[in-house]
Amino acid sequence: MQLPFRLSPSVQRERLPVSLYCVGAHAQHPVARPAGFPVMQCFVALGGRGRFEFPDGNRLSVDAGQALLLPADEPHRYESFPGQPWMLGYIGFEGACAPDIADACGLPLRSAFTLKETDAPAAGIQGLWQLADRADPDAARLLSARLYEFLLLLGSLAAGPASPAAPLRTRQSDAALARAVHFLHEHFAEPLVMSNVASAVGYSVQHFQRLFREAYGEPPLAYLRRIRLHQAAVWLEEDPLASVSETAGRIGMDPNYFIRSFKQAYGVSPGHYRRDKGR
Repeated sequence: MQLPFRLSPSVQRERLPVSLYCVGAHAQHPVARPAGFPVMQCFVALGGRGRFEFPDGNRLSVDAGQALLLPADEPHRYESFPGQPWMLGYIGFEGACAPDIADACGLPLRSAFTLKETDAPAAGIQGLWQLADRADPDAARLLSARLYEFLLLLGSLAAGPASPAAPLRTRQSDAALARAVHFLHEHFAEPLVMSNVASAVGYSVQHFQRLFREAYGEPPLAYLRRIRLHQAAVWLEEDPLASVSETAGRIGMDPNYFIRSFKQAYGVSPGHYRRDKGR
C-alpha cells in the first residue's frame, strides 16, 4: 500500500474535538525531527522493522504488526533497520480533545504496542487518506468521526502490553523516578519490594507510588509486570526449547501466576504464543 503524504485542508481542522492533520503510508526513509512534529502522531508498521531514536539516547524498535503514538513536539528521528524495508502507515492528528481521546481509547504514548492484526488499521488509514482529499465542511465532520473510529479500532486491537522501554518526557522532580525505573529494568527478575525501591530513591512508598502513577500512567508494580511479561515474550520467541516454568523462573514469577498474567496480557497462553510465533 503506497499512500503519499497528504496534508488535510485547514478547513477540516477548525473547531473540532479531534481532527486529521496528515496521513500516508509508504516505505519509510530516514526522518529527523529535532523539534518534534507539531501535532500528535500515530504510526502503524505494516511490514519490516524500524527504530525511533530520542535525544536522551533511548531507542525503540517498531516491528511489523506494532503501533506507536508520540505526543506533539517530541523530538525524535526514525529509520528502517539496514536491509529491512519498513512499510509505515501514519496519521497526524490534533484538537482540544486529541490527547484525552487517545488516552480514553487505551492508546499509550511513547510505547510500541502489538496489534492483533493490521488489515483493518491499513484499511482505516486508506479511508482517511481518501477522505482527506475533500475540503468541504461536511467531509470535515465525517473525517473527525472516522478518525475517532480509527483510534478506537487501534485500542481494540492492542494484543498485549507495550514494551516499557520507550522514553518518557520527565520533569526535574522526576529524576528519582527515572532512577527507580532504571532499577526496575536492571533487577526485574529479582523479588523486588516496592517499599525498598521507594526508599532507595528517597521517597515513602505512598508518595513514590503516587508520583510514579502520575509520571508513567500506572502503578510501579504494574510497570514491573509489563517489563517481566515483555521480556518473557522475547525469550519465548528466542528460546523455543525452554519450558514455560523455566521462562517464568527467569523473570522471577511463579509459573501459575505467570501463565495467568501472560494470557490476560497477550490473549493466549505462553505455549500458544510461542507456537504462533514459530510458524
